[in-house]
Amino acid sequence: MQQQDESDVTLEEVRQSLSQALAEGGSRLLLRLTDEELAVLTSAAEGDRTIAASPHLEGISAQEREWVLATALRSLVSRDLIEIANTAELDAALKGPNESAQVEIDMRLSPDLDLALTLRKTADRILTLEQTTSAGTTYAYIYVHGADLLLVEEVTGGGMHTFTLVVSVSEAAEMACRLVDPNGAANVDGLTMDLDPRALEMEAVGQPLKNVIENALVVGQLILVARVPGPLLMTYATAEELWMVHVDAPRAPTGVTARSVGRQALADRIAEMLEFSA
Repeated sequence: MQQQDESDVTLEEVRQSLSQALAEGGSRLLLRLTDEELAVLTSAAEGDRTIAASPHLEGISAQEREWVLATALRSLVSRDLIEIANTAELDAALKGPNESAQVEIDMRLSPDLDLALTLRKTADRILTLEQTTSAGTTYAYIYVHGADLLLVEEVTGGGMHTFTLVVSVSEAAEMACRLVDPNGAANVDGLTMDLDPRALEMEAVGQPLKNVIENALVVGQLILVARVPGPLLMTYATAEELWMVHVDAPRAPTGVTARSVGRQALADRIAEMLEFSA
C-alpha cells in the first residue's frame, strides 16, 4: 500500500505557532514520536531524506519492522495525529481477493505534526549533535529557518523523538549546551590552543587535552550540515571541566583550535554555528 499526504501548513500557521511560543515565554513542545511512527510518516514522501537517527528501528529485523510499522500507524490514528480519509477503501482492499493491491492512503495530519514535518524537511541548514556517555548515545538536530524560527528534534537511545519549536538562536544553543554538558562541567575559560590537523588525526594532541579526552564522561559532536560544509565542534566533559575542539571547515589545513570553556563561551560558540553562513 502507498501513502499520500499533502502539507496543509501555511505561513500564517507558522506565525501563529511562533506568537504562541513567544507569549508562553519561549520554546513550545510540539509533540513526541517514535522511530516507527516517523518511518510511517516519511516513507511515503518521494525523495524525502532524513539525517535523523532511528536507533530503535535500526536494531530490529525486517519482519519485526513490518509489524511495528503497522502498529505505529494505528498509534498515530488513536492519538489523533493523523486521520485516514479512505478507511473503507483500505478495508475493502485488505479483504479482497488481491490483498497486495496498491491502494493510496489518504492521510491528513494534525497541525502540530504537519508543522514539525514541514520544518524538518525544509531547513536551510541543520546542526547535528551526538552525545555519548557510558549509558549510550543520544542525538539532537536543530533545523534552522532563521534567527527566530528553529525546530529542535531530540532523539533518545530508545528511539523517542521530541520536537520543540524554538524562537531564538540563544535558546536553541542553550538546549544544545544541556546535552553536551549535562553535569555543568563547563566552568572555566582557558587559553586557546592552535592544533595541527595532522596531529589531531594521529591523536597527538599533547597535554592537557589528551588527559581530558581520555577521562571524558560525556563526549559531544556537533556538525553543521549546509550547502557549503560548515564547522565541526567536539566537546569533552570530565567531572571538573569541559574542553571543546573547534574545526572551521572539513579538511582545512588550519583553523583547528582547542580550549577549556565556561558555560557562556560554549553557548556562544554553538550560537555562532547556528548563525553560520558561507
